[in-house]
Amino acid sequence: MFGGKNIQKRYGAREVLRDVTFAIETNKIVGVFGLNGAGKTTLLRILSGLDGYYKGTVYKTDFEDVAYMAVENMYPPEMTVKGLIEFCATFMPKQDTAKIMEQIQEQGIKPKSFLRNLSSGMRQYVKFLLTVYSGASVCLFDEPLTNLDVNMRERIIQTLISEINEERLFIVTTHEIKEIERIIDGFYVLKNGTFSPYYECEQIVDETGASVEEFYKEKVNAKE
Repeated sequence: MFGGKNIQKRYGAREVLRDVTFAIETNKIVGVFGLNGAGKTTLLRILSGLDGYYKGTVYKTDFEDVAYMAVENMYPPEMTVKGLIEFCATFMPKQDTAKIMEQIQEQGIKPKSFLRNLSSGMRQYVKFLLTVYSGASVCLFDEPLTNLDVNMRERIIQTLISEINEERLFIVTTHEIKEIERIIDGFYVLKNGTFSPYYECEQIVDETGASVEEFYKEKVNAKE
């Protein structure tokens, strides 16, 4: 089980996260949806351990490691792709380096290429591979489909499906709900600094007849 209790975060006078409480089992792909500025990235940074300035508790009882794919570029542009992969392997001992190298070369990315010379989409794809093949039990993906063409997006979606298993949990934040809803098991809506109940996708479709995207739009725009 992975989750948190009463997670709170402020930036000065602005309360970004007010009371985020949740618990998720393994072998799931779970979405976290919300409007711009809702706090999705802030939450993932807290869950990944990059941001320790918060109140509340993050539970990682059954997990030893968490991998995080950030939106921003966190790696020096003068590094080569191969150098970056080797660097990340020092922190993620279960990383499947051979699989990453295989995947980048299939996409025409040369291991000796400098990160600064890659397109934004290619850099995004490399970050995704480093996360999904990190060997981590919990993988956090912040907007993994951004800046990618339709073929690369489908490749990412299929990789998420193939790599999830009973020992792993994938949490995905995205505005591309229509594309991701076909692979997630369920989702939370982050609104007003707190989580909605956990919605199971199959149940939502069966009971309401709406798509996940339609249901989300109704919830996030509802007046309280």
